[in-house]
Amino acid sequence: MKRVGIALTLTALCLAASGAGALDLAKKGGIGGSGGIMTFTSGEDFSTDNRVRFVGQAVFKYNFTQNLAAVLESGFGWNSYDSGSEEVNDTLAVVIPTTLGAMYRIQYGDSKFWPHAGAGLGLYSLGIKDSFRSWANGNMGTERLTWTSPGGYLRVGGEYLFENGAAINVEVLFHSIFSDESDRFPDGWGNQNTSFAQLRVGANYYFSLGGGSDAVPSGQE
Repeated sequence: MKRVGIALTLTALCLAASGAGALDLAKKGGIGGSGGIMTFTSGEDFSTDNRVRFVGQAVFKYNFTQNLAAVLESGFGWNSYDSGSEEVNDTLAVVIPTTLGAMYRIQYGDSKFWPHAGAGLGLYSLGIKDSFRSWANGNMGTERLTWTSPGGYLRVGGEYLFENGAAINVEVLFHSIFSDESDRFPDGWGNQNTSFAQLRVGANYYFSLGGGSDAVPSGQE
């Protein structure tokens, strides 16, 4: 672990040394990914006795200006619930968020760090499993417990931009899902709205889509 920490520190120092200023992002696209943790925060079945579990996202960004970007994301998250019985597998709640939103960033002083905030809408595929391999059934056992619902999110965070096209970021997101499907699943899980929170770290690489400039923005020399 000590060697890994030293390697990460040296990598960060090398990146910092290579980035004399922040990239001009106007009319550039960006691809990347992020990973972190999530937990459900509402919905009786989802949020009671749930645990903190992994979530991952693939990200595409289009930067209209240095400050304003559109963000398309899709990912996978899950949570587990102890059945309390050695004879019954733990219950798993799976969520696949696919969202489109806007993000606005501002420069922090003269640094390469840009705090940001944003919001968006999307579709959230939800499912309940009684093991990693099999789906649970609802509606008195007659229908598989999977469905897709609309929702939205808010985000706050910050991005550190390098002039070579790379960026690293950390952010917190809160998702609210209008997932009540009482007509299909009156006996639990699908008969309630839910929400979840995320803490994520990630990296992006920005590339020209035409019309952008690689020049360092004003004030970054």
